[in-house]
Amino acid sequence: MVTITFGALPSLMIQDVKRHRYQFDLAALQRLAAVNYASLVKLVTHVKAGSEKLIHVGQQLSFRVAVLHRAPYTTDIRIEQQLPELPIPGWVEAQLDVRLYHDAQLAEVMRSQNVERLAAVYPQPNAKMHQPNEKFQVNKFLQEWLDLIRAKGWVTQY
Repeated sequence: MVTITFGALPSLMIQDVKRHRYQFDLAALQRLAAVNYASLVKLVTHVKAGSEKLIHVGQQLSFRVAVLHRAPYTTDIRIEQQLPELPIPGWVEAQLDVRLYHDAQLAEVMRSQNVERLAAVYPQPNAKMHQPNEKFQVNKFLQEWLDLIRAKGWVTQY
């Protein structure tokens, strides 16, 4: 005979999940911006304003790096992932606009996928469904692109 006991065992009790509010880490964002700056400066040192270069990372993946504007203390760059020769259904070209601050030696993503002026922290929930740390995530994404370009990229045109 099997006996069934009703009631919760302490080890099986369901506990309320405590939501932790995202804490913005300025130092981490600045470290990331410094790493991105060092990588981007090497890519665009010899590219004039209004010019661009195409960097291939494989047969189906390339990045177009364009210098939009140069000033004494800043440089604006657009990096976009290029469509492969044979279109892939559902493919979305990713595009980042980045500003290099030469005096501070930092790079900041200014626009990503038509989202301008990324906030450091977004409240949750929000109407546009941004992640709480979207600014950090987009800058981390730029770092991953730059790591890929540095590891496997080759330039075919200026």
